[in-house]
Amino acid sequence: MSSATTQLHNPRATWFLGAPVTKAVAVSTAIIYIIAEMNKLHRAMMLDTTKIFDHAQFYRIFVYNFTFSTMGELVMGLAALTPLMRRFEREMGSKRFGAFIVYASVISTLSELVIFNIFFDTERYSGPYPQLGAVLALYHRYTPRLHPKFFGILGYDLSEKSLTYGLCAQVVMSGGFSTFIPSLVGFVSGLLCVSLSENLLPNFVHACCNSIGSSFADEAPAIMMARTVQRGGTGNRQRRAAQRPTAAVAPPVVRRPPPPPEEAIAQLCSMGFERAAVIRALQQSDNNVEAAANRLLMG
Repeated sequence: MSSATTQLHNPRATWFLGAPVTKAVAVSTAIIYIIAEMNKLHRAMMLDTTKIFDHAQFYRIFVYNFTFSTMGELVMGLAALTPLMRRFEREMGSKRFGAFIVYASVISTLSELVIFNIFFDTERYSGPYPQLGAVLALYHRYTPRLHPKFFGILGYDLSEKSLTYGLCAQVVMSGGFSTFIPSLVGFVSGLLCVSLSENLLPNFVHACCNSIGSSFADEAPAIMMARTVQRGGTGNRQRRAAQRPTAAVAPPVVRRPPPPPEEAIAQLCSMGFERAAVIRALQQSDNNVEAAANRLLMG
């Protein structure tokens, strides 16, 4: 295991280690909520299409996703949003994950302006509901069910993913259509932006973000960078070993991993991956489904 991965699993490490984008979103959401609460600005941050188009209050388009409108939504929303963002930022890398969030936010904003202006004559509560829907789409599509019968309710077997779905449903349904529609739009946008996120944002955008938010940066890289660190560490060890006197050593015994079970292959193939790639990833991950899924996601 590489030093970066070891740091990420260190119980004494900071919770946002390897996820500066997630840290920036969580901290700014909490700070902006306090400012809005002290100055009674929550209604001014709602997505009200009547005031946007009839009264030229276009600033609402840019601020309505900044923070939640109540303390309950803030606590439950961050409890649902932050762990998902942290997980996928570590898997995708901060640059690609940041591009994913930007693209999903832009598509969601345009869609919401059309939906709330034409089909629903209601105010849209402020809050990053599209971003929650976008990362929930990643969770739904790319996170395998490791325990399909984790617990049961009224005779129905539910997996461990049901706990996350239940928490997100509590947040998504908290404000009725005003919160459900943005989350649904974000979910669809997230599915559309997975491949789009491969087109990273221009370098000057990252330079500006680094200069403005250097305090949000963490020392440890994302999980997807662990391979590079591991390769570098292995090279150093090999060079040091080459300088030592060699002795007769028995050749290492190569242990061939057992063939991947068909259930694991079918589970990953149902996520859209090719069978050959799935078998190779399972063999490289010692038939660990979650680790194999991470390998497939990172290419």
